[in-house]
Amino acid sequence: METGQKEHDILLPPTNKVLFRKQMQSELDEIRQEAEEAYALDNEIDPVPDSAYDDTYYLLDILFDNNVPMPDFGWTEDGSLGLEWRPKKGIATIGIYGDNLVIFGAFFEENRQVEGICELSDTPMLSSFLTTLLNILK
Repeated sequence: METGQKEHDILLPPTNKVLFRKQMQSELDEIRQEAEEAYALDNEIDPVPDSAYDDTYYLLDILFDNNVPMPDFGWTEDGSLGLEWRPKKGIATIGIYGDNLVIFGAFFEENRQVEGICELSDTPMLSSFLTTLLNILK
């Protein structure tokens, strides 16, 4: 499980994009504060770069546009932000380190469905993963 993971009570993003963006920015700000407090207490934890928050916000916007249910997300000790979905008998994850790369994987019933790394701007590859993710989450 993620360190500092934030669980969401909502299954789908709000239909109002302005409201959605405010909600996600607020949650990312909370996660940033938690990660910074943890780093201040334990310098063996890698700090999460500002660019990881920016990339995550951008990716959450893409998820909204594609009607992907909101993931649980949080910071990790290796200096990344992680997004996670846990459908029945499976898991899908995205790791964001702030280097404009998206590291993703989806596993279902102990079989690897898809995994890879792509740039945030690699629309075909990211779309392919989101399509797989939507199919798993149905």
